[in-house]
Amino acid sequence: MSANKGTIFIIDDDLGLQSILSLALRNAGYDVVLARDGLEGLRMLENLSPSLVLSDIMMPNMDGVETFQRIKERLQDDGIPIILMTALSRKPWFADLEAEGAVIIQKPFEISHLVDLIERTLS
Repeated sequence: MSANKGTIFIIDDDLGLQSILSLALRNAGYDVVLARDGLEGLRMLENLSPSLVLSDIMMPNMDGVETFQRIKERLQDDGIPIILMTALSRKPWFADLEAEGAVIIQKPFEISHLVDLIERTLS
């Protein structure tokens, strides 16, 4: 097991994907914190300083777009990157999110590709 590389905060309502991502990221040397939706994620961020946030776009209660909008100023001021995951095909409004600093990755994706993206983003 490598030394701790930081904390990845995953906000996603898909518990299966949470488990797979959590295992892969822990094996890559990261601590992982999980939230089931944007509302829970916002509450947890009050007491959490993650190295990177990984959020789904389509979730109940508060989707990933609103979650991104609500957390980006606080996190990006601290230099904390936000990666959004989506099963949606590319939408025109993705460009607006990317212009605001989001990185968007399309589902399905190779877990190793996501881990590599996180490694590159944090290095």
